[in-house]
Amino acid sequence: MLLLAAAAGLWWWLSQQDKALEDQGQANLEAILEKRRALAVDLAAAKAATAADCPPGQTRQPLAGDAMPPPASPVPAVPARPALPTSGEVKPLGDAALAERLEQATAMVLVPSPDGKGLGTGTGFFIAPNLLVTNRHVVEKASQQVLLVSNALRSIRHASVLRITTSSSVGSPDFALLRMDDGVAPGVLDMTPEIGKLAGVVAAGFPSVVVANDPRFRRLLAGDYSQAPDLSLTQGAVQSLLTGADGMPLIVHTASIAKGNSGGPLVDACGRLVGVNTFITIDQSQSSKINYAIRAQVMQAFLESSGNAARADARACAHG
Repeated sequence: MLLLAAAAGLWWWLSQQDKALEDQGQANLEAILEKRRALAVDLAAAKAATAADCPPGQTRQPLAGDAMPPPASPVPAVPARPALPTSGEVKPLGDAALAERLEQATAMVLVPSPDGKGLGTGTGFFIAPNLLVTNRHVVEKASQQVLLVSNALRSIRHASVLRITTSSSVGSPDFALLRMDDGVAPGVLDMTPEIGKLAGVVAAGFPSVVVANDPRFRRLLAGDYSQAPDLSLTQGAVQSLLTGADGMPLIVHTASIAKGNSGGPLVDACGRLVGVNTFITIDQSQSSKINYAIRAQVMQAFLESSGNAARADARACAHG
C-alpha cells in the first residue's frame, strides 16, 4: 500500500511538472508573438511620410503603362560606373568571392502589414548604391515605407517604393524599384542577358523556413535592429529557358527557392544577375518543385522605363 501511495504521489507530481512546463512554453510563445506584433507596429510608424514622398496609396496605383508615373521627387538616376569591355570572357568567381558579392548586394525586405499585426518578408538586390529591385508582390500591400536589413548594411534601413509594374500575376512582369533613404549599399549587381542551359547558377535570399529558426532574426524581432538573418545561398543549374504567357522570358532552374526568396537574385558563376526569382510550382502527385526566375532583360526594360538601368555585361562567363 505504501508503494502504491508513493507511486501515485510521484505520478501526480510529474503531471503537475508537465503542466507547468506546458504553461510556461505557451506563455513564452505568447510573449514572442506579442513582441512581433509590437515590432510590426513600431516598424509601421518608424518614419512618417514627408512632403517629398508620394502620399501612401498613390505610389502603387498603376496606370496603363508598364510602370508607375514618376513620384513627386525625380527617380534618382543610377550613378555612372566604368564601362565594361564588349568582347572576351569573364572569369568565374570562386565560392568565397561569389558569396561575398551576394552578401554585399542582397537585402531582406520587411513589409509591415497595414493593420500593424503582421510582417511580410521578401528579398531584394541593389543595382545602385541606393536603388534596390524586388518583386511587386513583396511590397504591394505596404501602407508605409518598407525596411531593409542585411549583415552588410549593419542596421535596419528605411526604403521608399518608387515604381512598380502594373501586375504581380504569375507569368507577368513582377518588379518594384525601391530607394534606400539612409546610407548606401556596400555592393551592387551587374546584369547579363547571356545564359544557357546547364549553366551553373546561384540563388540568394531569405527563405522563411530558414529565417524562422535563425537566432539573429529573433533578436531583430525582439528589438535589436543591428541584427540580421543569415543570407541563404543555393546552387543549381539552368534547366530550361521558357517563353511564358505574353512572351515572358523565364528561367527554370534547380537552385532551390521558397517563400521569402521572392525578389531575390539569380546569378551566374561570374556573379552577374541573370534572373529575378519570382515563383515556384509544386506537383504534389510527383512530389516535385519547379523554380522560376524572370530573366534579367525584362527587369532591365522595367528600369529603363524610369530612366535607370543596371550595368549590363554581355560577355560570356568562361568555364572552369
